[in-house]
Amino acid sequence: MFFFKGFANLFLIVLIFDCSTIFGQSKNLDIKISDEVEKLLLLKILVNKNKYENNYYSIQLYNGNYEKAKKILSKFKKKFPEWESNVTFETPNYKVRVGNFKEFLEANKKLDYIRILYPSAFLLKPNNL
Repeated sequence: MFFFKGFANLFLIVLIFDCSTIFGQSKNLDIKISDEVEKLLLLKILVNKNKYENNYYSIQLYNGNYEKAKKILSKFKKKFPEWESNVTFETPNYKVRVGNFKEFLEANKKLDYIRILYPSAFLLKPNNL
């Protein structure tokens, strides 16, 4: 009787381990994607890329009349010719904005540097542009 119990237990253990290899999952998986789905995936990647590229921080130096905005922009371009800078119009004021920063930390460091010359400058988050 003891021999039969031991043999039964051994048989069950061997059966369990043997079945695990039979019914286990395969590492290789081949997925067939239709042309339409592939086109949609490529379009989604392109949309996300454009959205990311348009998402940047900027620094606003001035908000007011056009003549003063032009003067501030001109002085800024002379001091920092390598920076992107422009004047935009949002009713009823003109705004001088500089920089095109992807990272918040980089924009914040530049803001600290610019505030020495333009104390009223502030950082614009991407959603606020």
